[in-house]
Formats: sequence, C-alpha cells, structure tokens
Amino acid sequence: MSFYSKKTKKSSAFLFKISYDKLNESGKSMKSILKSVCCILFFCVVICAFYSQAQVQGNDFILWQKDFEKKALADGISQKTLDKYLPKMILLFSIIETDLKKPEYVSNFWDYISPRLTQEKVENARQLKHTYTTWLKRVSQDYHVPTEYLLALWSMETNLGSFMGKTPLLNSLGSLAYHPRRRKFFTKELLAYFHILESEPYPPLYGSWDGGFGHFQFMPTTFLAYAVDADGNGTKSLTGSIPDSLASAANYLHQMGWEESELWGREVILPENFDWELVGETRDVSSWEKLGLKDENNRAFPKNEAMLSATLRAPMGKSGPVFLTYPNFKLINRWNKLELYALTTGILSDMIAGRRQAPVRPEGFMPMRTEEILKLQQILADKGYYGGAIDGVLGPNMRKAIRMFQRDNNMITDGYPNGEVLLKLNIYEKELKQ
Repeated sequence: MSFYSKKTKKSSAFLFKISYDKLNESGKSMKSILKSVCCILFFCVVICAFYSQAQVQGNDFILWQKDFEKKALADGISQKTLDKYLPKMILLFSIIETDLKKPEYVSNFWDYISPRLTQEKVENARQLKHTYTTWLKRVSQDYHVPTEYLLALWSMETNLGSFMGKTPLLNSLGSLAYHPRRRKFFTKELLAYFHILESEPYPPLYGSWDGGFGHFQFMPTTFLAYAVDADGNGTKSLTGSIPDSLASAANYLHQMGWEESELWGREVILPENFDWELVGETRDVSSWEKLGLKDENNRAFPKNEAMLSATLRAPMGKSGPVFLTYPNFKLINRWNKLELYALTTGILSDMIAGRRQAPVRPEGFMPMRTEEILKLQQILADKGYYGGAIDGVLGPNMRKAIRMFQRDNNMITDGYPNGEVLLKLNIYEKELKQ
C-alpha cells in the first residue's frame, strides 16, 4: 500500500468520523427539536382545550345571566338597573376555586384563636372605643348591646375596618350564584344586592370574595333587613360611615334577641372522672353546677346565671378548654355558623372588657391535616361508625362517630381525634404527635 493510499485511507476515516459525529449531533438536535415540537403541540392542545372549556363556560354564563335577568324582573328590579349593572358582571373562576378549595389543615381551636386573640387586637379595639365613645355609647343604649361585643365582631370581621375586601361584589356574588354548589343561596343574595343597587344612592361596590361588605361584612339580605341610617344623611353606608356600621350591627343583634344583662358564656373547669358523653348537651347552669362544673377560676357560678340555658362545648376534647355557652352565643353563631368563630368572638369580647386573658396553647400541639381526617372518616365508615360524607370536615356526625369508637375501645369519649385514636386505627404519623 502506497503512502498516498494510506494517507487517503486515514483522511477518509477522519472524514467519516467527522460526518458520523455531525450526523450524531444532528440526530441529537433533531431529537431535541422533536421534543420541543411535541411540547409545543401538547401545550397548544392544553391551551385550546382550556379556551374551549372557558368559551363553553362563558356561553353558559351568558345563558345563566339571561335566566337571572328574568328572575330579577319578577322580583321587582327594574330593567334600567339590570341594563346598567348586568353587562358589567364578570365570571371569576378564582372565586369559584376559593369556594371549592379544601384547607390543608383542619381548623382547630388553637390555630384559629392564635392570630385573632392577640393583645395588639385588644388594644386596637380599646383605642377605637375611646375614639368613638359617643357613638358606641349611643348605639349601646339604643339597641341594648354592650360595646365590647360590637368591637369584638368588628375586629373579627374586618380587623376594625382595616380590610373590607377589594373584590367587585357584582363579580363575587355573580360567580357564586352561577356555580351550582350554592346557587340557591347566592341567587337570593345577588337579587338582594340588585335591590341595594337600585335603592341606595351610594351602594357598596366592593367586598370580600364571598359577597360580604362593609365594616361588619353584611351580606346583601342582612343589609336589607337590618341596616340603619344612624347619622341621618339619607343613605345606609356600611363602608363609609362608622355610625351606620355600628348601629346596623347592634340592630341585627338586638332584633335577633340579644340579652344585654347576660354573657355569651364562659370557660369552665370539669371535675375528675367527668362523663364526656355529656359534651354537647344543654341544661341550666345550676344543673351543670350539681355535676361538679365550676367557672374558669374554679369558683361557683354567679347566682344570676343559675337558670340560664347552657350548652357544654369542648372544641378540642380533653386537649383544650371547655365552655358553657348561653343564649347570646347562639346569636353570634347566627352571624357566623362556625363554632370556633363564635367562641373566639366571645372570648375576645371578654378580653376587651378586661374580664380575662387569652387561653394558653399547650406546648407541642400539632394540627391535623385534612388528609388525615379523610382517612379517619373512611376507616370509621368501613367499621360502621360513620355514615356521613367523606369530606375532611370534623363536624358533629364525625364527633359522634369518634365518640362511639372511643367508647368501644375504653377511651375518654371526648369526640376528638387525638393521637390515641389515630394510633388505634393505624393512621398515626410522627408529625401528629401531641
């Protein structure tokens, strides 16, 4: 083989290697390009599907609006008002998602009160009591509701007016009335809101995501039933007038039957070997006292409370404070159906009035995740203890099921899913230890 031929052979091999490498690189580039094209096509399909679904829902929303317009006209709302406001209504998917979203953790007493029963909030409420002394005194006298309850509700609802919501009420109420989950309830609220738009010279335009507005977050139907023009300027403004807001809140409680001379309830101490099956029962205070209950200071109850109807509540079972709640508590619960809300409002009113301090959270307490309650519900359902919805909510039916399980397993029947219950059912996790 000549030198030339060897050189040619080497050159050919070298050129072949370069060509192969280029081809390999080209192949990699093609693969990369193909991957990119596939990703783009996938996202295009997703986006098209999204917009297609949005278009369908948008069309459905328009049909729903037409149906609502008929209901509004039948309810006495003028065509002029509907023509002015209905075209401005926008369907907000974020509102619906918020309404459907499940919390990661189950609401519990300690986590609920932590940001709401701070000394800062108490001092801010007392400062506003000083600022609006005249109006608070007048409203309290006119409607027979002590000022500490008005201040507590004001703090709970909007942090004393510091945040009343920025969502257009047309959009929040419209979106929730459109969605099937609570359509009946929010259709009624939306109709009431259109009546407000038609009758009030300066109607509220913005509020919370769920349709509440003003300093005390009134719903439209509540506004129509209880709002008061306290300052006499010709409009009931629950967003711009403190007198109107305070008087309207007091009027609501008064009309519902608030008893001025009675407390909302009080924290109590249980005797040893107390029968936890009695939690949730309602008896007069004297009957509870005969069973060994005492007030939070380990003393006998005041004589003027002896005949009050009182319900025993233990929101954390043996892991937290226990309360007797009186008739006024039910009125706070009508304001907001969440038991924790009413308990926290009552305690906050006591703190503002200087009757007590905030309950102290025990060290090492860990909240329960919603997924753990879901597992617990399913297991208790499989064992025949629970027949309700598997929804992650620790409601009355769930408490009853837990209590039955505890009874069958010789545990304290407090109805709360503590570590002992979770361990027995093999769903105990390290992070849930208390």
